[in-house]
Amino acid sequence: MRHLVLCVAVGALSLAGCQKNGSCGEGTVEKDGACVPVEAAGMTCGAGTALSDGGCVRTGPVTPSLTCGAGTTLVNGQCVALDAGGSSGPACGPGTVLVGTTCVLSDGGSTDAAVCVPQCLGRECGDNGCGGTCGSCTDSAKPSCDQQTGRCGAVCVPQCAGRSCGDNGCGGTCGTCGSETTCSATLARCIPDAWTCSPSYFGGGDVCDCDCGARDTDCDLGRPLAGCEEGEICNSLGACVPAAPSSWTCSTLAYNAHDACDCGCGAYDPDCDFISVFGINGCGEGVTTCNSDGTCGTCTPDCANKVCGNNGCGGSCGQCDVGNDQVCHAGACVGRCTPTPAACLDAACGDDGCGGVCGTCSTGTSCNAGACRTDPVAQTPFSCAGRCGSQAPSGCYCDATCAAHNNCCADYATTCQCTPDCTGKTCGSDGCGGDCGTCTGTTPYCTDAGQCTSQCTRRCDGRQCGSDGCGGTCGTCATDESCYWTYQCVPSNWTCDGVLFGDQQGCDCGCGAIDPDCSVSDAYVYGCPLEHRVCGGAGMCSISFCHRNGECGSQWCTGAYAEGNQRFGGYCADPIITGHPPGTACTLDEQCASLLCAGGQCRTHCQADSDCDGATRCVALPVRDVGTRLIQGYVGACDLVAGSGAACTSQAACGSIERCIVVMDPSTTQPRYLCASLLELDAVGRACDLDACPAGYRCEDGGAGRICTRPCPAGVGDCPSGYQCVDRPLAPLLPTSAMVPLCLPG
Repeated sequence: MRHLVLCVAVGALSLAGCQKNGSCGEGTVEKDGACVPVEAAGMTCGAGTALSDGGCVRTGPVTPSLTCGAGTTLVNGQCVALDAGGSSGPACGPGTVLVGTTCVLSDGGSTDAAVCVPQCLGRECGDNGCGGTCGSCTDSAKPSCDQQTGRCGAVCVPQCAGRSCGDNGCGGTCGTCGSETTCSATLARCIPDAWTCSPSYFGGGDVCDCDCGARDTDCDLGRPLAGCEEGEICNSLGACVPAAPSSWTCSTLAYNAHDACDCGCGAYDPDCDFISVFGINGCGEGVTTCNSDGTCGTCTPDCANKVCGNNGCGGSCGQCDVGNDQVCHAGACVGRCTPTPAACLDAACGDDGCGGVCGTCSTGTSCNAGACRTDPVAQTPFSCAGRCGSQAPSGCYCDATCAAHNNCCADYATTCQCTPDCTGKTCGSDGCGGDCGTCTGTTPYCTDAGQCTSQCTRRCDGRQCGSDGCGGTCGTCATDESCYWTYQCVPSNWTCDGVLFGDQQGCDCGCGAIDPDCSVSDAYVYGCPLEHRVCGGAGMCSISFCHRNGECGSQWCTGAYAEGNQRFGGYCADPIITGHPPGTACTLDEQCASLLCAGGQCRTHCQADSDCDGATRCVALPVRDVGTRLIQGYVGACDLVAGSGAACTSQAACGSIERCIVVMDPSTTQPRYLCASLLELDAVGRACDLDACPAGYRCEDGGAGRICTRPCPAGVGDCPSGYQCVDRPLAPLLPTSAMVPLCLPG
């Protein structure tokens, strides 16, 4: 059925083709909600069809490629038997009728009427859904068609998110399929040639589809099983096989489930081959074996050299004299506190249970379950701590191939390829994050050489400030600096992670202050465009900043680079072909074609609303440090404002179904008040110390904790009862932030 359209004037185009009943007349077609002449729309139809009255119609009956034998007909892709006499047959699929022994497309019984209506509403180019196009891109400034949106743009961005093969929308492909697999044109996924079920089932992300000719990749993700009978499983070939022997008496889901050795179930569980890993179920205490016939092994009590404690089978080897304050330790009765606290026989630190301690831990270690353990290594963008086998945020690698490519993180060998070494040591680090022992009593301190001593050695090598390990300090910082946990003095206006300041690992640019590392010749520069890594004298990238795509010709304004005063701009460059288009959810800039991820979405730069499409508005969004997630500054980006988006001067101006919210104008850094439809209209006063506020609300200090609030541009009348209208900084990070009135408890 053709979509209804309105007859509206489009420039100087004639309205002669429009009809009052809402459809387009002869010689016109629907385009962008209007009836326009066919030649103005630039519309074409696919092979085997012709343009007629705005629709692509078949030029003749459609003969399916599958030919059925005598007495059968094609129904939904299968040959089925006709009724006796051949005069009628099973119902053909929707939109088809039976003609002879063939199902052909129809419209009210006719075999040559319109069967496809072009879908070009809101599109100016690309596929029209009927084998033709909605037009072509003739503007030299916007020559490329985005097949996903149907809009012309300056640069074509391949659409390969979620696709492993097929057309990328820019004349290329998203990948090729391997042997014995074929790319599904509709799904853009490689499907095994042996697959017999619907192609959409393969790797559909829902269930493990079995008995389909090949193994579904969903089966390797623990998805629910489909296609098998109860008591069956899907094997490596994608076939349904019995899940358990007929003699199995426990749940069929427990057999060969890779969870535990289920014993005493009438048959041997294959999981029992890995009993040391999985453990055993269904047997008594102390039983650690399962016989080959599936019966439980036996437990032999063991009290050799024991006068107390567990016998290994749930029984006891004897009791100690509690009246004489005795406890059992390693099978022997010992005094609880004399001559040595029993708790300290196995512990090197912690409470001894007798009013004292078993020992204290040295600097850099902490007591955990009676043992002094080295404090966790703090992660830095250049460290492999917790990242073995992967990549650190700075770009260095922590896997076995990094040495061959000369891009290992500095601590890769000690963190990921470490062999503990305590030779000649009685305390201190083993070189791999562990320790070689602890110091107690009259020699509580550990030297750098790993020996216990009574004298404390100050540890100030490489430290500018902070503790020296002996109750003193290694120095103090200037009034405009603070002591970071790395024991270095960091400028108060430094906006990046403090660990990066003067770390001798490269020049960190755009961090609010000049990094001392930038004075090193040939230092690698971080925070600037890949093709222009030069940090200027003010500690900012030496680039021409842009703030909207219109400034970049055929390129985009990409990335977010600090340009001073907590303001961020972009750099003209080609979009990243493997990145996602604007509006896609993201966590890192590198995921976006624009290299700009802000507020959880890929964005485009802007200075004014006219730089944005549709209902989006140009607002200042925060730019956060990748490591600390702290706000470094603000960037102008297009953001969707749900609802009318109309300017407001009071809450009442937005009616009952919208609220007046505040955003920051990226050009003036002043507040803008807009009407928006919020998911929760009355969240003022909700605590936000732990949970974020709903979209549209701000989290502010309410006196007794942080609460969600909204603006009150018209004064206290905009606030709920018991609240007052208080001015607060719109963007506290900005040197001279504008104030915004907010509803806060009175």
